[in-house]
Amino acid sequence: MKNFLRYFSMLLVSLALLCVLAVTRGRVEFPGSVGPHFDADISMTQSDGIAVQKPQVVLLGDSMVEENVDTSALSEHLGRSVYTISYPGSASALWYLAIKNNIVLSPNKPPVLVIVFRDTILTTPAYRVDGKFTEAIDTLAGVDEPLLIQWAYLNHMNPLEKFAKRYFPLYEFGYQVRDRADFFIRYLLPRPVLRCGKRCVDTAILNIFNFRNMIAPTADDPVAQAESILYTDRALDFYGQLDQSFLPEIIRLCKENGIQLVLVRGKTITFSEIPTPAGLSRYMRNLREYLTQRGVLFVDLEADSRLTVGDFIDRFHVHPEARGIYTQMLSDGLKSVLP
Repeated sequence: MKNFLRYFSMLLVSLALLCVLAVTRGRVEFPGSVGPHFDADISMTQSDGIAVQKPQVVLLGDSMVEENVDTSALSEHLGRSVYTISYPGSASALWYLAIKNNIVLSPNKPPVLVIVFRDTILTTPAYRVDGKFTEAIDTLAGVDEPLLIQWAYLNHMNPLEKFAKRYFPLYEFGYQVRDRADFFIRYLLPRPVLRCGKRCVDTAILNIFNFRNMIAPTADDPVAQAESILYTDRALDFYGQLDQSFLPEIIRLCKENGIQLVLVRGKTITFSEIPTPAGLSRYMRNLREYLTQRGVLFVDLEADSRLTVGDFIDRFHVHPEARGIYTQMLSDGLKSVLP
């Protein structure tokens, strides 16, 4: 028992000294910030692009938009110019920032904004905001983003995690050490060993993990496990999640800027091998009802049978030869609701 107490005391003293050292050396601030830090720089690429092209329709979404939709063909089908904004792996937090800090700030605001989404993403604000997605969010976030930090981060942290981030400097310092180690392993090590620099490494990683090179999805693969957050009882409770999601704010921003918002539920094969969650149909009914009451147009491509399992590379992306069908489906859906 004495040895244990001695060891425990030495551990506490060591941790305390490391905390003091990290703070005094300026490695971390104390008390720390519970939420993430974003710099002041905001990429205005999309705002500038809209200003130059003056599109009649802006199409916003994740990689489904880029990979499944032929923008030129969609524009021809609709008889309206279309500008596409695709952020691979993105979700509602990034779309909210793209609208707030780019689209509505453009001197030529588009008359129509179409967002292609999947199932409960619009009311699951903490989906795809951590890890590598934080870097993407930082490109569109300003220093002062209280709604983003509250809804995407703070609301989903337990009290112990909040306490550790605020009063235990090594907690935050650990993330910095991990990021540096990751940078060393990913970029510095391959340079002398393989003569492969940063651009070479990034290209190799993209080629290896490109979804077109991946095997067919299974019911319990990592993608399915990551997606499970969208189908918990909490996520499927539309009205329970609504007030702390980005959806009402997205609707408000569009309405105040004279933009007709159209939400399109994209076609996927997520439930080709597993049963559809029991509460998903109810969720979609509630979503449709809510949108109709607020003048938001809604299109659901999920039930369209023109695409089958064989047309998909993975759960969300179609083979190149099926892009025309997906584009036609989207065009037909938009024409059915747009004036």
